[in-house]
Amino acid sequence: MRAALAATFLVLSLAACETSRYDDDPLYDAGFSDGCETGTARTPGTPVTRPVRDQASWDASDAYRAGWKAGYSSCAPRGGADIPGSDRDMGGR
Repeated sequence: MRAALAATFLVLSLAACETSRYDDDPLYDAGFSDGCETGTARTPGTPVTRPVRDQASWDASDAYRAGWKAGYSSCAPRGGADIPGSDRDMGGR
């Protein structure tokens, strides 16, 4: 019983230390920043603006796309159905 409890604790501890596969990718950070800027601009009462996005990086980099989507999710107001960075909206993949 103790061995099973110790093994469970070890697995949970290691899972908490898991890192993103994009941790060291500067394009992820750039995408997060652009996505967050776009999300923040979606706050009620602010004028509607075009999404902030580097199209070349969006087209070429999984890290940039992942960062942008994470940034938008983190900074956009909750409950809105408008996701300006979605693939459909932006003509992406």
